[in-house]
Amino acid sequence: MEWIKELPNGMQNYLRESFGEIKEVQRLSGIKANGGCFRFKFKDRSVIIKWMTNSQEYIFYTRCKPLLKDFSIHIPSLYLSYCNEGSYWIVIEDIPHILPKERWQGDDKVIEALFKLHSETWGKALPLEEYYVPRWNDEMTESVLKLYDDNTATLLEPLLIEVQSQFQQIIRAVCWINGDTNPTNWGIREDGTVVLFDWERISMNNPTIDISITMPGLGTSDNSLEKAIANSYLKHWGENPCFSISQHELIKQIKVVKIWTAVEFLAYNWNTQPKDTIRWIMEELISKLYEFKKFI
Repeated sequence: MEWIKELPNGMQNYLRESFGEIKEVQRLSGIKANGGCFRFKFKDRSVIIKWMTNSQEYIFYTRCKPLLKDFSIHIPSLYLSYCNEGSYWIVIEDIPHILPKERWQGDDKVIEALFKLHSETWGKALPLEEYYVPRWNDEMTESVLKLYDDNTATLLEPLLIEVQSQFQQIIRAVCWINGDTNPTNWGIREDGTVVLFDWERISMNNPTIDISITMPGLGTSDNSLEKAIANSYLKHWGENPCFSISQHELIKQIKVVKIWTAVEFLAYNWNTQPKDTIRWIMEELISKLYEFKKFI
């Protein structure tokens, strides 16, 4: 409860006047940069307060969200925003339910929501001066190869370089993407609406990035989940020429993006995450690289 004193006076007054006495404050995970994410519980409801020193998510809620129509229902409601001297706060809706694990396998409602985001922002500039850009450069490839023994690295190098080349062909700024659509970032309202609540990596790029990241792990060995996601997403586009791509090509792109997520994670987190986690991803990456070689 001591953290309440850190809130700007205007926010403290807003919370008291709008929701009444604060009963409990829970610190949550969810802010990757400096700051914090908290659930404030009141007598009859709760809200989420995010405090950030990076303005990205603050600007998304205040500048980008108002421009969205169909997709806006899949974003938490914004109750209050405040900025002062390099610090940013937002008070947003607390989504009551997480997306259950049995819905982590290419959920139709999740794919439909992402289609709404991508289709209504197709070709529209993202109103941000700076934003996250997915990239895979040579330094990332080299960093990952250094994690393996010399013999394994020698075998993996041409495979990694090939997928890196494929990734460069995918990257293109065509619509808004969330950039971090993993299943743990989705919630469900009481009425069943799926809601995406982490917007720190908002970007403008290829929608394949978003639909690929909804898939847990690095995908399936028989491409069954990749195929299901591709079919579901393509069904929504129909004959629309904006996203004219074959099922086979989309599955290939999904596989490329999932490999990229592993490379990005290893390149930037190899010395900050548990060794067992890093070891597992390294082993999975080997499998996925050889699977991709067979696929193409």
